[in-house]
Amino acid sequence: AITPDDMPSPQHHHSLFALGLGLALGLALPHVLRRRRGLGGSIVKAGLTDTRAVRLPRRVLTDFLAACFTAAGAAPAHAAQAADVLAYADSRGIPSHGANRADTYANEIEAKLVDGVASPVVERSSGCTAVIDGRNALGAVVCNLAMETALRLAKEHGVGVVAARNSNHFGAAGYWANQALSAGMIGLSFTNTAPFAAATGGCTRAVGTNPLCCFAPAAGGDSFQLDMATTVVPVGKVEVMHRIGQRIPAGWAVDRSGRDTTDPAEERDHARSREIARG
Repeated sequence: AITPDDMPSPQHHHSLFALGLGLALGLALPHVLRRRRGLGGSIVKAGLTDTRAVRLPRRVLTDFLAACFTAAGAAPAHAAQAADVLAYADSRGIPSHGANRADTYANEIEAKLVDGVASPVVERSSGCTAVIDGRNALGAVVCNLAMETALRLAKEHGVGVVAARNSNHFGAAGYWANQALSAGMIGLSFTNTAPFAAATGGCTRAVGTNPLCCFAPAAGGDSFQLDMATTVVPVGKVEVMHRIGQRIPAGWAVDRSGRDTTDPAEERDHARSREIARG
């Protein structure tokens, strides 16, 4: 789920604003990929050290992921949309939301937990708002429709607010806000998740990581970009540390007794991510 909105020019004191909410769930832990600048910034790198590094063009990664999702049962066009979202995360140095999610996506499609051929619809629309019924489609497919709708509404009304339901994991929130930024708008993107975090001082999973994201254009071609979880770190970062056999820093998670843990396997199995302290 996503949302963008149009941004004011210096001469006009109006601002186009778009906001979107979506539902996204997904647990995974496969491949670790990081960004490597070079060759036009289109290269992604797998592995955490030079000796293990594998560099490849983003297009190659996107095509490979799309082929995996298609083989699992997704419609080719839908598979391409989901693959592009994951490749974006890897190209931005966000391995927790990149190709490491691919096996979960493929498994969910193959198991019919996610409908790889379903197409979302605009369930209802009124003024500058709309609701998308995702029909259990891939999150990327649902959110592409939500973003297209939000951008259109923002251009018509100065603000577009779109919510999506019956959706799935939508990848890095910044992918959607970036669509608004590319259109010269301010983009806000939010989603809820399954309960992963304990409230401050607690030891029971009670709330989601519930990320929030805001991209806004600035003068001189610059921009403001914020994409963050509302926990100390996203769950995916703990999963990545577990996959590469490294301990997590103290303060990232607590165990079942509410004590700090540095064991990523313990956090994955039964620990709780720390909630960011409220100021």
